[in-house]
Amino acid sequence: MILRVLLTPALVAVTLSGCNSGGASVSGSGSESAGSSSGTSSLWERVKSLGFETGKTYEMPALGLMADAFLADWNARDLPVDLGLILLQARDGRRPPMNQAIAALVEPTRKEYRETPPAARDKESPLDADHRLYTLPIVVAMQPRTGWEVYAIDDRVTDPRFDTPFFRAHRAPPRYDEELHLRYMEMLAASAIYTNTVFGLIDKELGTSRLADPDEAQRRVLAAFQAIPATTLKAALDDASRQVVGGSFSTDLTGSGNIHFTHSPAGDFVADPRGLTWTKAGGVWFGDGRISGQSINLRLASTASLSQRQAASGTQGTNADAKVEGSGSVGPGR
Repeated sequence: MILRVLLTPALVAVTLSGCNSGGASVSGSGSESAGSSSGTSSLWERVKSLGFETGKTYEMPALGLMADAFLADWNARDLPVDLGLILLQARDGRRPPMNQAIAALVEPTRKEYRETPPAARDKESPLDADHRLYTLPIVVAMQPRTGWEVYAIDDRVTDPRFDTPFFRAHRAPPRYDEELHLRYMEMLAASAIYTNTVFGLIDKELGTSRLADPDEAQRRVLAAFQAIPATTLKAALDDASRQVVGGSFSTDLTGSGNIHFTHSPAGDFVADPRGLTWTKAGGVWFGDGRISGQSINLRLASTASLSQRQAASGTQGTNADAKVEGSGSVGPGR
């Protein structure tokens, strides 16, 4: 539960008088208020012992801060943003589901990690080899998208009205690849489900502690992720894949400009400039600020580091509106 941040003198006086069995008094006379500095120090220590926090407390969307942490880590390692599409390339005549493609990269990633000088790899990321690899579905889920990246219209069948000798002679070769289309939707859906699970575990680890600023929050997010056993991450990705491999996909190609498809029984998925949004049972389950259907915030003492990054880059990036305890909603740094 979030503590109140502004303490009126009356509140301090009532609280202290209710639990005071001696020491400095705050009910006081003029002589008491003019007491020694040691009395003031003792009073301050007593206030701190009650657990009060001074200053403002900002609440910022946990989803946005977690996404920023993983995207920044990915960028620091200078990896291609479209690595998800690279995973969908055919191998030995087939395109494996994303969880199998990632499992095949575990040993090569560990080998590369061992061969990199410790100082260089630690500068890139605080994560070990396995955890670096298992950030990939999170990046897939959270990176902005503006439209389908694979050909999603089945152009293999000719409309009978145009099935003429001239049309057949001059028709462009079909571009549609059904397996690629299905694997692409599976990848996005599984990434959303996996990321929701991982972010839930991170939120449980962070709890309700009050963090210094967005930079500290991002460091704590990655530390909490590193603390999750790699076997747990693999199991979470395998489970997400099992939920969407197979079943029934329906693709929305109505021209909205976003990627939109549904899967029965997993739910409805949209990929747009905000990343992936997963809706099930009539409500947003992941994305749009929600994790497992809940709007979850992280508590910060300051948003200064975020304001400085925005000023330097000229962009806001992830929704960074912060709710300030006791005073509604303001932007960061106010």
